[in-house]
Amino acid sequence: MDRERAWFASLMWRAFPEATSEHELATLVAEVLTTDRVPVHPRTVRNWLRCENAPGFHYTLRILALAGAERVFEILDPEVRA
Repeated sequence: MDRERAWFASLMWRAFPEATSEHELATLVAEVLTTDRVPVHPRTVRNWLRCENAPGFHYTLRILALAGAERVFEILDPEVRA
C-alpha cells in the first residue's frame, strides 16, 4: 500500500510540474479535483502527498489523465519507469 501511495504522490508532481512547493501543489490539485458536489481541500491533498491517506480511485484516474497516458504502464508493470 505504501508503494501505491508514493506512486500517486509522484504522479501529482508530474501532473503539475509548475508547482514549486507542497503547498502550491496541494492548492492546484485541490482546485482541479473539486466539483460542485464534492470539495477537495488542500489539506486532503497534503495527506496524499505525505502518504498518510490513499485517494479514491476516481481521483487517481483524474490525476492519471492529467499526468499522461504513459503512466498507466507504471501501474501495469511497476518495474517500468518513465
